[in-house]
Amino acid sequence: MLRLGAWLRLFADESRLRILHLLAAEPLTVAELQAVLDLGQSSISGHLAKLKQAGLIHDRAEGSARRYRLRDDLDARAAAGWQAVRELSADEAQHAADRERLARLRRTRGADWVEAMAGRLDREYAPGRTWESLCHGLLRFADFGRCCDVGAGDGALLGLIAPHARTLTCIDPSPAMLAAGSAAARLLPHVRWLRARGEALPLTDASQDSVLFLQSLQYVEAPGQALAEAARVLAPGGRLLVLTLARHAFAEAEAFGHRHRGFSLDQLRRWTPGLADHAGETLPAEPRPPRFQSLVFSAIRPAAPTRRSAGTGSRR
Repeated sequence: MLRLGAWLRLFADESRLRILHLLAAEPLTVAELQAVLDLGQSSISGHLAKLKQAGLIHDRAEGSARRYRLRDDLDARAAAGWQAVRELSADEAQHAADRERLARLRRTRGADWVEAMAGRLDREYAPGRTWESLCHGLLRFADFGRCCDVGAGDGALLGLIAPHARTLTCIDPSPAMLAAGSAAARLLPHVRWLRARGEALPLTDASQDSVLFLQSLQYVEAPGQALAEAARVLAPGGRLLVLTLARHAFAEAEAFGHRHRGFSLDQLRRWTPGLADHAGETLPAEPRPPRFQSLVFSAIRPAAPTRRSAGTGSRR
């Protein structure tokens, strides 16, 4: 803990006080502080180092830069000292001018980011714009009905699927996965876990409205047989959804227990001859090496033909 004289010297420096007022408004990088304060990088970095050593601020990596922010867990004496200095200096013209420059920087920064992201927004992070949040949002329109998730693992996707299923049967051959998944679903009465292989589903014919293979088909020993089983248990009008890796030559997949190095859309179509409305596409490659690609494939079990009794045609 700093002595009183050290605290007074720390707060008495005009540049450090300007930095503290700006960081009280929002976390900033050195480059952003430079733009507002019109000071050199070395000078700002030196002041930040002293404020960090005193325990007033901390920083986090953000790409190639670091973003600095006031600590929200300040020592009581440090918090009281900063609060007193902040109130005494809040009305100074210099800080008002800094706040105005910060506001201009904020407007410019937002506009610059939007313009810079054109054409590559799918590869960049924006607050709240994560694949998980997008899945939760889009699934509001989903209705899985009586659903079977083949290769459900430990229930990592339970929160996405279960709220949109009337019943959910999770299939997995691993005892460890089964135990973890059952524990995760213990408060969901419409969810059950069964230990079985995808090639031999313990379900009756035409009993499911949807069957899902969500990055699990590459673990199945006989994927064609597993898809035939999916077609068997689908009710008329039921939907098959397969999300899996596209065919690849990357040995890295074997470290994850994969039995197959992906599939092609033609294979999935050939393995589901009894289903209709086949649709599929290959998704963009992952940004990190070795740049796996996934494909999404869907099909529907045709509805049973409607039988007409003789003489029941329409009359004019």
